Amino acid sequence: MDKHALAVLEEAQSWEWPLAKRIQKDDNMRGKYEADTPKLLYHLIIKSQELDGSVLDQFWDQVGTCHPKLAENIDHLRNDPHIVAPSQSSAALFEGVDRTEVDFTPVFKMASEYFTHLAIAFMNPDGPKSESGTPHSVSTIVSSETDELLRVAKEEGKFGTRKQASLKDLAFRRDGDICPISGMRFDRLPGGEHIDPILAHLIPHSVHGKPDTMKCIAMFAGEQVRDLVQQHLNGPGNVFNLESNVHTAFDNLKWGIEAQVDNGKVKYIYRRVPSAVSHPGPGTSKLRDGDEIVFGKGKEAAKLGSGPLPFFCNMHLAISRVLKMSGAAQTIAQLKEDADDSDFAHVFLSSSDFCDILDAQLLLAGGKQDDIGLPATCRRDDSPRLPPSFQGSWGYDQESLCRSE
Repeated sequence: MDKHALAVLEEAQSWEWPLAKRIQKDDNMRGKYEADTPKLLYHLIIKSQELDGSVLDQFWDQVGTCHPKLAENIDHLRNDPHIVAPSQSSAALFEGVDRTEVDFTPVFKMASEYFTHLAIAFMNPDGPKSESGTPHSVSTIVSSETDELLRVAKEEGKFGTRKQASLKDLAFRRDGDICPISGMRFDRLPGGEHIDPILAHLIPHSVHGKPDTMKCIAMFAGEQVRDLVQQHLNGPGNVFNLESNVHTAFDNLKWGIEAQVDNGKVKYIYRRVPSAVSHPGPGTSKLRDGDEIVFGKGKEAAKLGSGPLPFFCNMHLAISRVLKMSGAAQTIAQLKEDADDSDFAHVFLSSSDFCDILDAQLLLAGGKQDDIGLPATCRRDDSPRLPPSFQGSWGYDQESLCRSE
C-alpha cells in the first residue's frame, strides 16, 4: 500500500491542497508559516516505513474517512495491492467518486499535526543552550560518581543547569574529550586552552510531558521508540558533546547519524542532509558523508556504552531528511530567524509560545492570518505499550534495540 499512497500524493501536488500550518492551543490552524501537505506526507510515509512506524496506515485511515466510497476502494486495494499498478493508484482510489467533491480535511489535519508536533519540536528545541557553567558547579559535577550523575540526569523536573551539566560530563566519561565530528579538543573545566563543548540532544528534551508529540513519535517510529524516548530522554543515550559550529549545523538538521548494527555491534555513520553533498562539512566538520563517527573513547565507555542509542540516531536522521526534502525545514528556519526580531530569547520558549510571539509580531506588522478550525488527531495516547527489556551495561538490551535505518 505504500506505493499506492506515494503515487496518490505525487498526483495530489496538482490538486491545490491547502498548506499544512501550525495547530495552536485552541486546536485552530493559523499563521504565516506552513509546509507543502503532499510533500510532507510523502516523505513522512517513506521514512516511517523504514523505521517500522505506522504513518502509512494512519494516512489510509484518514483518507477512508473523507468519503464512504473511498473506504470501500481502499479495502479493495488492501485485499490485493499488487493487482493495480502505481500509475493507476489514483484512478482505483477514486473509482465511482468525484474527487472534487471529497472533503480531505482529515488528511490536512494529519499533516498539520506532524508539522506542529514533530517538525517544530525538532527544529525549535526550547530550553537554554549548554554552557560551561560556574567553576564550582562544574568541578562538583566532575568529582561526582557516575551513578550519582545518572541519578541526577534521570530526576523528574525541569531540565536545569545541574541536570544538563551531569549529562555533559557523562558524555565526557563515555566519549572522551575530542569532538567526534570536528576533531577539536574540549576543555572539561572552564578556563582551559581548548574549546568549550555544547551538549547535543538527538531527541529534544522539550518533548517531555507533551502527549501530542509522543503520539506522533509512536506513529512515525513505532511504539517501542516512543517508550524509549520516555525512559531515556534524559540519559547518556540521547546526548553527546559537540564543538559549537558543528552543533549549530546539527540543530539546523544539516547532518545526522546513521546507526548500523551488525551482530549486536553498532557502527555510527556521518550523514549529510541532503546526502548528495560529498565534500567535508558543514562548518568545522572534518567528516564526509559515509565516514564513521567514533564514540566510546572515554574512560567509562564500558559502563555507559559505546555511543548514543541507535534508535534515537536513526529517528533523528529520518526526521531531518523528511523536513529537508519536504521543504518544512526551510520554513521553520525562517520562522526562527524572524524570532530574532522579538524581544524574547526564543530558545527559552516552548514551541507553542515561540510561535504565538511570532504570530503577534506578524499582526503588529500588518500580516494576515488565516483561521481554519481543525481539531487535533493525535491527542489520545491509548495505543498498547510494548516495554523493552533492559539489561547490560548500556541499561538496555543492545541486540533488541539496535536498528539500521
